[in-house]
This record gives sequence, C-alpha cells and structure tokens, in this order.
Amino acid sequence: MICGMPRILNRYIFNELAGVFFLSILILTGTALLSKIIKIIELLLTKGLPFTVVMAFVASLLPSFLIYTIPVALLVAVLVCFTRLSSDSEIIAMKASGIGLLNIMRPVMALSVIAFAFSLSIFLYVFPLANLNLKNILFEAARKSLVSSIEEGVFYDKFKGAVLYVEHIEPGSDILNGVFISEELKNGEGNVFLAKSARFEASDSATAISLRLFDGTLHRKAVDEGFYHAADFSSYTVELNPPQASSLGNSRSNRELFADGLLAKARAIEAQGKDPSPVMIDLHKRFALPASVFIFALIGVPLGIQKVRSARLTGFSIALFVALAYYVSSTALESLGETGILNPILSAWGSDIIFLVGGVFAFYGAAREPQKGISSLFATRPRAS
Repeated sequence: MICGMPRILNRYIFNELAGVFFLSILILTGTALLSKIIKIIELLLTKGLPFTVVMAFVASLLPSFLIYTIPVALLVAVLVCFTRLSSDSEIIAMKASGIGLLNIMRPVMALSVIAFAFSLSIFLYVFPLANLNLKNILFEAARKSLVSSIEEGVFYDKFKGAVLYVEHIEPGSDILNGVFISEELKNGEGNVFLAKSARFEASDSATAISLRLFDGTLHRKAVDEGFYHAADFSSYTVELNPPQASSLGNSRSNRELFADGLLAKARAIEAQGKDPSPVMIDLHKRFALPASVFIFALIGVPLGIQKVRSARLTGFSIALFVALAYYVSSTALESLGETGILNPILSAWGSDIIFLVGGVFAFYGAAREPQKGISSLFATRPRAS
C-alpha cells in the first residue's frame, strides 16, 4: 500500500485547483463589479472625472469584493475539481492505490494557505487604504460638481456658512472675476471678501475647497470689541466647505481603519462607558473571514467526491449554496452581537465554528468510507434483463 501521495499527483491536483481558483476570482469579482457600473459611468461622464481617476475608483472597489470572492473562489475550485475527479473515477483509483483522503487534502491545504495569506493581507492592509482612497475620490467628484455649478451673477449658497458671488467666469478656465464672499464664523462674527479675481486650487484638507483670491479686501466686524476691520491683500486663500464635508470628515469609519486603529477605537468607546461590540466584531471579522478558506476546503472535498453527471455546473451550484448559507448565518450572528444578545467575538467567529463542525463531520464520514480494490475500477454493472 502507498502511504503517501506521489509528487506528480500533488502537482496535478494543485494545478487543477489553482486554475479554477483564479478563474473563479476573475468571474466572481467581475460580476460583483458590474453592480457598480452605473456609479462608474456617472463618475466618467456626468462628474467629468478623468479616466485615470475612474480607474483608481475601480481599483479602490476591488478589495471590498476580493475579501468575499477569494473564499468563495476557493470553495468553487475545490468542488469543481473534486467533482470532476470523482466523475472520472480518479478518486476511486487513488483510494484503490492506498491513497487516503488525508493525503489528497495536501494540495488543497497548500492552496488554502495561499488564499488565506492573500485574503488576510488584503483585509488588514489594502482594504482600509482602498476605502479611504474611495472616500477621497467620491469627495473630489462632489467637489467638481459643486464648482461646475457656479454661475455668473448668481449668489451661490451651497457652501457651509458661506455665500459666493461671481461677476464673470473666463471661458475655458477656472479664473473667476469680480468675486464676493460672505463668510459666517462660529463665534458670530463674519468676514466679507471682495477680490478682483480668484481661482480654485488643490486643498490641503480632504474635505474643503480652496479658493485663492487676488487683489482684494477683507472686511471683518469684531463683535466683542465693537470694531470694524478692513485689510487689503494681494493674495488670500479661503477654505470653503461643501455640505458633504460633515459625512466625509477627518474621522474615519471602521472600514477605513487598520486593525490597531479598530482596537484603539474599541478601547476608547469602552472607556466612555459605551458598548464597543460593533467595532470588536469588525476587528475579529478581518481574521474570521479569511480563515473561512480552510473551512470551505474541509467542506468542499467530501461534497466534491460525490459522483455526479455535470461536474463543473454542479460544483459551482453547490459552492454558491454553501457560501450563501455561510454569509447569511454570519450576518445573522453579527446582528445578534451588535445588539448585545451574543458575545461580539463569538458572533464574529460563530459561522466559522458552525461550519467547521459540519466540515469535520462530513470529512470524517468521507474518510471512513472503505477503500475499494483495483478490480472495482473494471467491475461491470449487471445489465437489466
């Protein structure tokens, strides 16, 4: 009896798995990206953003899809590959040669380790950066939309706490002539700017629009002092805040924080006497979701060795069903954790635990099936009389 599995078989199974795995990633991620096609067209056409910026928008979307499509792609690869091997009686041949299911799992686990490392690195490092970049791109689109809506001889009041009036806009450029700005300050004071010309510039702030004024006068009334101030300037920069600035401010959402940032945020919330469960769930989810690739591999092998007629179609269908069940249970458990009904760590890892138990049970049952001899490969079925 053969105790191990020859290298040629390891490479054969690994290559079969890898091909379907990477193809599945492309198909699943491309399908998910189609759901954002309307937003992409809007940025490209109606918002007037350059093609390179739109491509950056697409690249920033990909990590949000990959964290889900990588585990599903691995499950699809395992099911499609082993369903085909089973349909072609190759699994029976391996078992008849003394190669057990644990040995067959080696190339599967090798690919699972690669998928886990890939998924974990995306979730921990690429995902937060991509979401932060995505927020900046959307804000830039909103900024350009606001700037392009400014009209000559019309008071523009869509900036927070400021009113802008422009006498003339030079065609084909962003030069504004005859500029008036009334700015309301937090302490009840106000500024009035009168400038001969102005132009919009890149801002150091991610949530403001910089308008550089030239050859003008600043008028300010100090409420507490009871004085009126006026000062001439050759150049002055005013920061104008669009209405979206409140939702796209400097505070980062959970999706834009790294793991250490999430942990610090959870501790800060707990120090305030509030419930940090939603943040802790997001933190543990960044490890639990990539770890699901091992569980999907464990489930996929025993499900895949069932002999069926259409290997690829059946494997893909089963994969989608298992993945859907996993994500539905994960969403339900996370909801219980966010409401305090379930421990946040248990809610984040609950689906992994449930499916791990089911995977071990299914794999143990498949591994205990009696091995058939070589003669079973050539055995003829009795004909119906």
